[in-house]
Amino acid sequence: MMWEELNTGALELFKQGRYPEAAERAKEALDAAEKEFGPEDARTARSLNNLAEIYRAQARYADAEPLWNRALEIRKKVLGPNHPDVATSLNNLAGACFEQGKFQEAERLLSRVKQILEKSLGPDHPDVATALNNLGAISRALGKFPVAKFYHERALEITEKAFGPFDLRVGEAVNNLAGLFYSQDRFADAEPHYIRAVRIAENAFGPYHSHVASSLTNLGATLAGLGKFREAEEALLRAQQIMEKNFGSNHPMCADGLDGLADFYEGAGQAEKAVSVRDAASRIRAACCGGTASSGQGHGVK
Repeated sequence: MMWEELNTGALELFKQGRYPEAAERAKEALDAAEKEFGPEDARTARSLNNLAEIYRAQARYADAEPLWNRALEIRKKVLGPNHPDVATSLNNLAGACFEQGKFQEAERLLSRVKQILEKSLGPDHPDVATALNNLGAISRALGKFPVAKFYHERALEITEKAFGPFDLRVGEAVNNLAGLFYSQDRFADAEPHYIRAVRIAENAFGPYHSHVASSLTNLGATLAGLGKFREAEEALLRAQQIMEKNFGSNHPMCADGLDGLADFYEGAGQAEKAVSVRDAASRIRAACCGGTASSGQGHGVK
């Protein structure tokens, strides 16, 4: 089996969540690349990176890191230190650092990613916006909120310029900025961005898509933080209706939405409604998954 076929097979298994099988196929692809192209070929670096990403999905960071580092050194030697593929390797290392709570190391790596991409692709390229959004997330994790705001605002500016105001990538950038404000209890600043995120999702998917429900949930939590309880309830109820329309009223994700509503009612001083809604959520879980709770969508209501 040739390298390209092995590589494609590994990626397909990875997409299906069959990680052990994907790792074995990726090892075969790496062995084939080394034999066919040599140990310092760009395709060998690609195979190293793919195997590392499969390990990352399994949280096997100790196995992934040396593969990323080897891929990085090959790409720097073959392509030069300022090639976008070098930035890709650095970005992968940064992502693993972030997932392990090594925020300062992740920040250092992502700063280098940003520098490479700005130099190789130009300061207004969408890939630069991705690097800026990642830096914003790191800065937020480090408590550097003004720096995070700068990164997210600049990413939004680049993305709007590249794709127009209603593109989903713009919606993601808007959500990142809104989430930064929400995390600081700056609800008045978050509100217009979440309203815009709802509109972008509706424009892209129509009014009854789960992405719209997620945006409405975030908006509802923000409105509750502002004390706008009637508007918050409307947003949260609409989100719940969308989820029930898409998944059925007895789906675990609908139970998550009901829990969010119950939290809202508790915060709004409506204890009886909160108890009734939470009981409904418990009945759904008891019926479909033995009472096991699952993670909710969007922000919890403060």
